[in-house]
Amino acid sequence: MKRFILKILVALVLIIIGLNIDESLHPEFVGGGFILLITVLVIDGFDFFYGNRRRLKLALHSFWIGLFGKYIRFSMSYQYLIKVDDKFLLVQNANPNWNWYQHVGGKYKRLPETYSILKKLGATDDLRMKTGGLKKGDLAVFVPARNALKFLDWFNSEKDREISHWREFYEELLGGKADKRVLKKKNFPFVKYRFIKSVQTPLKRAPIESGWNCWEILQYDVLELIPNEPQLMELKDLLSKGDTEYIKWASAKKINSLGYNGDDLNTEYNIGPHAKWVLNLKWSKE
Repeated sequence: MKRFILKILVALVLIIIGLNIDESLHPEFVGGGFILLITVLVIDGFDFFYGNRRRLKLALHSFWIGLFGKYIRFSMSYQYLIKVDDKFLLVQNANPNWNWYQHVGGKYKRLPETYSILKKLGATDDLRMKTGGLKKGDLAVFVPARNALKFLDWFNSEKDREISHWREFYEELLGGKADKRVLKKKNFPFVKYRFIKSVQTPLKRAPIESGWNCWEILQYDVLELIPNEPQLMELKDLLSKGDTEYIKWASAKKINSLGYNGDDLNTEYNIGPHAKWVLNLKWSKE
């Protein structure tokens, strides 16, 4: 963007100089300036819009509409789809502010190098999300709108940040408190999974009930667990034992209704809206 603006300024300077010097030099300066200006607008403009065609709203808002000088909240996470028969494994959200269940997973962490990158981007911590304990270093930040595209480009490059997805799986199903150790380490010394898709919300206002008064973008990298035979048997055994306060086994229908049971006309337990996005591999307003 800086180069784009610089080229336009150079073209305008040539045009202005051409209009204020000897008439014999007008064609060279003015003509050259107009050619440069048109070239920049057509070629560089096309490259910019084509390269950002899937995030034009963010690009336009960040640079020209309303958000310039303001901040956007980013929360970057990964989630596992763990399915046995026709049920998906959900765990209780660790944040006491949200009484809901979600797929196994959580936010990416920062590396030591991440902090210098965030500093260059002018990012600040999300002060409503405590960063102590297991949540220390979560990649949930406020980024100046002008640097929103740069932040996304950096994050998607996978450089100088956590890229492993084992930590949250271990913390939520194998480690932590005794009542949260729902799987045996001997069967889960590692896991295999496939990356399915990154689900990203559009640039949107945070819902009032969330407590944030800001614009935000949330991203969830969706992973599908591929259990080996011993792991699958243990997961089936866990399913046979039924729900607990910490884990729930939910059908796709229940996840899409966010926990509402249409047969009994009540909500058995709350399911986070992002659980539906992860399941359907797309964001939705409802």
